[in-house]
Amino acid sequence: MIRGIGTDICDLNRLSLNESFVKRILCKEELEVYQTKKTDHLKREYLGGRFAVKEAFIKAYGKIPFQDICCLNDQEGKPYLNYDKCHVSLSHEHDYAIAFVIVEF
Repeated sequence: MIRGIGTDICDLNRLSLNESFVKRILCKEELEVYQTKKTDHLKREYLGGRFAVKEAFIKAYGKIPFQDICCLNDQEGKPYLNYDKCHVSLSHEHDYAIAFVIVEF
């Protein structure tokens, strides 16, 4: 049974790569991945995707701090969340990232 559905779109050009902002958005594991990105474009794309996922998750689940939500990728590249019974889809197109999250009971 579905508890909630959330979606969010993020304009990558509006994101700051300021260190304090990045650390407010990303959990420790996400920050480690972020720091491996070689260009500002790749960093902004990664950060925007995670921001969109977290906003979508909050819409589906309820308000919790961004730092408590962790979105990583499995070995095949599929994104997953650190909460059971959650399904996430994440996509990028030019200057946008979009995420869709379904949370089950």
